[in-house]
Amino acid sequence: MAAFIPEEKVAEVREKVDIVEVINDYVQLKKQGKHYLGLCPFHGENTPSFSVSPERQLYHCFGCGAGGNAISFLMEHDGLTFVEAIQSLAAKTNVDLPELEDQYPGEREQHQSKKEAHQMAAKFYHHLLMNTEQGKEAYDYLTARGISEEIIEEFQLGYAPERNDMLVQLLEKREYDLEEMEEAGLILRQESTWQRYDRFRGRVMFPIHNQRGQAVAFGGRALGEGKPKYLNSPETPIFLKHETLYAFPKARQAIRKQDEAVLFEGYMDVIAAWKAGVKNGVAGLGTAFSKRQAEQIRKATDKAVIAYDGDNAGRAAAWKTGDTLVNQGVDVRVALFPEQMDPDDFIQARGPEAFRKQLAERAVPFMSFKVQELRENKNLQNEGDRLAYIEEVLRETSVISSAVEREFYMKQLAEEFDLSMDALRKEERKVQKEDQKEKAARAPSASEAGKRWRSGALPKKQVSMRSAYENAERTLLAFMLQNREIAEEVKERIGGEFNIDAHTALAAYLYAYYDDEHEPDVSRFMEYVEEQELINLVSELAHLDIPTEISDNEMSDYVEQIKIRPKREELLQRQKQLKDAERSRDSEAAQKLGARIMELMMQLKKN
Repeated sequence: MAAFIPEEKVAEVREKVDIVEVINDYVQLKKQGKHYLGLCPFHGENTPSFSVSPERQLYHCFGCGAGGNAISFLMEHDGLTFVEAIQSLAAKTNVDLPELEDQYPGEREQHQSKKEAHQMAAKFYHHLLMNTEQGKEAYDYLTARGISEEIIEEFQLGYAPERNDMLVQLLEKREYDLEEMEEAGLILRQESTWQRYDRFRGRVMFPIHNQRGQAVAFGGRALGEGKPKYLNSPETPIFLKHETLYAFPKARQAIRKQDEAVLFEGYMDVIAAWKAGVKNGVAGLGTAFSKRQAEQIRKATDKAVIAYDGDNAGRAAAWKTGDTLVNQGVDVRVALFPEQMDPDDFIQARGPEAFRKQLAERAVPFMSFKVQELRENKNLQNEGDRLAYIEEVLRETSVISSAVEREFYMKQLAEEFDLSMDALRKEERKVQKEDQKEKAARAPSASEAGKRWRSGALPKKQVSMRSAYENAERTLLAFMLQNREIAEEVKERIGGEFNIDAHTALAAYLYAYYDDEHEPDVSRFMEYVEEQELINLVSELAHLDIPTEISDNEMSDYVEQIKIRPKREELLQRQKQLKDAERSRDSEAAQKLGARIMELMMQLKKN
């Protein structure tokens, strides 16, 4: 089971470690007032925005939002597990750790046994591939594709044998709960006999890791003509496809060092690229590229190259992925491959050097890629196709934030079709107005906007212009981090009724933390929190310059700002509904809405 370090030893390491000394091994820090500043190691920047507080033993980047303590820094920067980070810091601080024993003392981390079972399964499959006769066919398949033993070890590739119950038997022997292993996606149950059997059989196995480098799922490729060609783990409590990128923990350092990520469609493309010297590659997991995946990329770099297959499906996916990345503030280029080739095919046919050139020198800006795609299947000698093409290009250029880039593509249109820039600008404004009307019609609710804020989907300028209720929530949470009594009062007066989802989640963690009889300690609390985005939020709030105490009047003001927000939102919604009712001459609805509006206005006036 799990390697366990006694809590008192973790506390001793936490107390003795100097975060400035730890981070100074990675980042050149300069003292500025009470804090130290440096260039953030988690994203490319030229102006220091990475702050380290020796007083609170925390770090926070005001550029990308990364934050945490010395333990989480090593986990994030070096890809270490929690235990490995503690071991590293113990050696630095001369803390003697007991010999690690296998035990499971009800660790805080939820679903720990599911993760441990995946780690064990990955080692088991890898052993079968490398050391048994059963794995020889899979080993020969990989070596025939140019995958060396070194690469097999690097990616911990494995083999699931044809036998139905080899993993089931191993899990039983290690005393895992088989019902829980079903939930984890490792085994299945036959409906007719209720007999359990292995999910993966007769396949080359690709372990999929979470951001901490823990195996949480698998991809399995059939040998020969087996169907389906690729079989992936289902979504489970420890594995969400839209939040995971294949090989991200392994590629993270190279992405930051090169300040660019390369996105592939499949496992073999990532592995082939690694073999060709491209070690900053990651892949999605068979679903549409998501905002959460784009957010992971953005935290590491603001540049990406999309290297998908050269067929129609690959180009369509590249368009969607590019849009998602651009919306997160990533500068995107697209590497174009011949139609019948994927990146792995290209490497095998033309070699590693040509592949690296394809990514570095021949990848085109995302807008150029879009222009090429919009030309496909159009006869520009035909007036209808020509007008449609011009309008489609203008629709795409109209959302480009850079005026220079927008002008560049408009000039291309003007020159190609002998049009005036004035005419194109007029048409562009028309397109922009149409898009604005469409966006207004599907404007998100307050709760949806909160989710977008949490996922990083809103532009930074919008995030920085915080409303009164958001500032009130942030300030109260900052007080709660340093004062148990304030947290208890907020729990009594507000509970979970924060307006922003991230704040609600963080408050829930704080309530549970204090209910477990912990004293205020931001660094320790961070280890209590599971989601990295919330850890980053904690580090940001801990850097707020607030007093040590809060008056009753201030507390009441903050609580009021938070509680009246839903009423203000409802008031706006009812006023809009009233206008609709009046336009449709629905007097009964208008009367009811008018009464509710008056009621809400009176309540807001009292506040």
